[in-house]
Amino acid sequence: MYEEKLKTLGLKDDEVRAFVFLLENGPTPAGLIAKKTNVKRVSLYGHLKNLVGLGLITQSEKNGVKIFYPAELDKVESVFENRIKEIKSAKESIEVMMLGLKNKKGWQPPKFQIFENAKELQNFIRDIFLYKNIKTQSYWPIKSIIEILGDSYFSELNKERIRRQIYVDAIWPEKQKVDMEKYPFMGSGKEFFREIRIAPKNVEFSMGYWIYENKVVFISSRKSNFGFIVESEEFVEMLRSQWQVVWQMSKPLKVSTQKSQKLYENMMQDKWK
Repeated sequence: MYEEKLKTLGLKDDEVRAFVFLLENGPTPAGLIAKKTNVKRVSLYGHLKNLVGLGLITQSEKNGVKIFYPAELDKVESVFENRIKEIKSAKESIEVMMLGLKNKKGWQPPKFQIFENAKELQNFIRDIFLYKNIKTQSYWPIKSIIEILGDSYFSELNKERIRRQIYVDAIWPEKQKVDMEKYPFMGSGKEFFREIRIAPKNVEFSMGYWIYENKVVFISSRKSNFGFIVESEEFVEMLRSQWQVVWQMSKPLKVSTQKSQKLYENMMQDKWK
C-alpha cells in the first residue's frame, strides 16, 4: 500500500523498497539494506543517492561505514509539497494547451475510446468525475471488476463518487456478490449513494458496463482484458431501457441502516485494509 503511494513521487521500485525499509527499521548501513531488500549493492548506492537528493533520506558515516537515515518528517512533507506544486504547474500548462486545441475549428473529442489493460481502465473510468450530482446505472460482475481495478483503487473511486454525489443503481449477478465486511466500500444505502440489486440466477454475465449521462463504459473480464467508452445519446437510451428490464426483475440486496453506517465508517477509515 505504502509502496504504491510513494511511486507518485516518481521513485523506482528499488528506491521505494530501500526507503520503506529505512522507515521501518531506522538507520542502516548500505550493505544491510541491500541484503534485507534484495536490491543489488552495485545499484543500491545510485538509488540511495537519488533518495538523498530528493530529501527523503540523509546519510552519515561511522568508522568509515556510511549509514543512511530516513529524513525528518518536515523534510519529507516538503518533498511532497514540492511535488504537488510541480503537478499543479504541469496541470495548468496542459489546461492552457487543451483550451487552445478545443478552440481550433473542427476539433472534437472521439465518440469511441478503447483501453487495453487495467492501468488504462483506471484512467478512463475517471471520466465519470467530469460530472456531479447525477444518477447512473451499472451492470457489474463486481468480483471480477474489483480484481481488475484493485482494492485500493476501487475504494478511492467510491469515495470520490460519494463526494461528487454520483448515485448508482447497481445490478450484480448472483455468483458475483461480495462480502461487504471485507469490502466496506461496496456498501449499499444512502451513505453510499448506491442501491444494489441481485440479478435472477439465470442471468449471468462476465462483462460489465456503467451508464452515465450520454456515455457508457464497458469492461471485459480479466481474461479478455479490454474495454471501451461510447458517447452516444441513442446508444445510452437503448442500453438503459434494456438495463431497466433486468433491474425490475432483480431483487434488492437488503442492508440495514445500522450496518450501512458501520460499513461507511470502516470505508472512510480504511479499516478494510
